[in-house]
Amino acid sequence: MTPASFTPLHPDALGSLCGLFRARVAATPDQLAYRQFDEARKTWVSFTWAQVASEVPRWQAALAKEGLAPGDRVAVMLKNSVEWVIFDQAALGLGLVTVPLYLDDRPDNAAYILDHADAKLLLVEGKFQLRKLTEIAGSAHSLQRIVSLVAPENGLGDWGSRFSVADDWLADAAGTPIPERPVSADRLASLVYTSGTTGRPKGVMLTHENLLWNAYYASQCAEFGPHEVFLSFLPMSHTLERTGGYYLPMLIGAEVA
Repeated sequence: MTPASFTPLHPDALGSLCGLFRARVAATPDQLAYRQFDEARKTWVSFTWAQVASEVPRWQAALAKEGLAPGDRVAVMLKNSVEWVIFDQAALGLGLVTVPLYLDDRPDNAAYILDHADAKLLLVEGKFQLRKLTEIAGSAHSLQRIVSLVAPENGLGDWGSRFSVADDWLADAAGTPIPERPVSADRLASLVYTSGTTGRPKGVMLTHENLLWNAYYASQCAEFGPHEVFLSFLPMSHTLERTGGYYLPMLIGAEVA
């Protein structure tokens, strides 16, 4: 049972989604935040809030080295993972706009979204077939960088200097100054595209306060508390999972598997 005295973090005191993350890390740095299955080691691994926070500046340095400006769009095409969270928080903290893509989306659909959103960077899982990723990248004219969590088994293909493996990309940016950018509640946080069943996908503009308040009022619907464990089941590219399975647990300090 949730203690009667427990209250989630409040949007008025947070200001933004990156403000939410900073407040959560400050409040419960050593509490477990995420656990996910490590396929290589065949075991579950856990991350505290402090451990997740320690990774965010590395990703921000790499994004800063790309010369991305506030308002620029960066796309993410990953399965649900702590890396999804780290990338999102790194981008939001720099005033960038996250564009989530479904992992199993058709290449032509993903390419249309990337081009329509004017995405400058794409983070991928790296387990795509070479042809699928080539088709996506070849149609997205504004894309200046593709970052893959793992190197494709069949090599890097013809992407040339636009392609980077995440470990190398992060290491190359070590020491890059991270700009301090104030992020207001009304700043655009994400472009979430509809399924496109009645035509081309349409980008829905969501601000920091849109997502924060949605998560906050969801937290009032039940007696949620910091000892809950959420199962992240729907794709995080879906707004329901992102709100209820990512920002909501962060508000209350719960763990996500």
